[in-house]
Amino acid sequence: AWGMELPAIAGRDHHQMMEGIHNDEIDAMYIYGEDTGIVDANINFVQAALEKVDFLVVQDAFLTQTARFANVVLPASPSLEKEGTFANTERRIQRLYQAMKPLGDSKPDWEIIQLIANKVGLNWNYSHPSEIMDEMASLTPLLAGVSYDRLEGYNSLQWPVHEDGTDEPTLYLDGFNFPNKRAKLYPLTFDNFFKEDEEYDIHVNNGRILEHYQEGNVTNQEPEIKDKVPIVYVENSPELAEDRGIHEGADVRLVSSTGQVELVVHITDRVKGKEIYI
Repeated sequence: AWGMELPAIAGRDHHQMMEGIHNDEIDAMYIYGEDTGIVDANINFVQAALEKVDFLVVQDAFLTQTARFANVVLPASPSLEKEGTFANTERRIQRLYQAMKPLGDSKPDWEIIQLIANKVGLNWNYSHPSEIMDEMASLTPLLAGVSYDRLEGYNSLQWPVHEDGTDEPTLYLDGFNFPNKRAKLYPLTFDNFFKEDEEYDIHVNNGRILEHYQEGNVTNQEPEIKDKVPIVYVENSPELAEDRGIHEGADVRLVSSTGQVELVVHITDRVKGKEIYI
């Protein structure tokens, strides 16, 4: 599409890139739309990599934890300040309409990337994200029938979308994408990188809560949301609290082989035994 060959070998994932920095295999990194410095696992290892890398560019709408490590921060526009689309977890594509002008020097992500592309000798001349969607539709069979015209107003499409604009709300009604139309099921192996022992005998599970999305890198920007849950807490089972002599609201230090964090305890039967939830 762009007069270039796509790589035949898959690139590195997040953790492999951080390892590459520590191993002096990666000298520069460009991160946008991801607060890697707070949401990735083994955060001490990740932040040490962000501190170590020679040149870091971060493109985001907020001065995130990741952006604080950056040599250059490119201010991006959040969703209400740009045109575009959203695709949710049911594969539904919907239009996004600009409600206000971008603040300060911020720009939509596609404009920033286009400016950089042209600085390095490319000739990109998109004037609206609908043109980018048209290009994607021309190259990607899953999106062949997607266009901004078909998404106007409250219209939506669930990919895959055929060239005539018909979509597929339910997948695999006619079978799976194999010659015999059957799904292929196979077991996965689990590599346990940390050995369980008497010193580290508690299983930590982490995830979301109602009030905050991910680690609060967006919701913490809204005072009324942050005030509802202003601190991070750890959920302990009643049996673990009794075993360790911990009471509701106690300050505890959670220590692992890779780091430590201080948290407030909430005792609940949502977790059992030696499992805790953060």
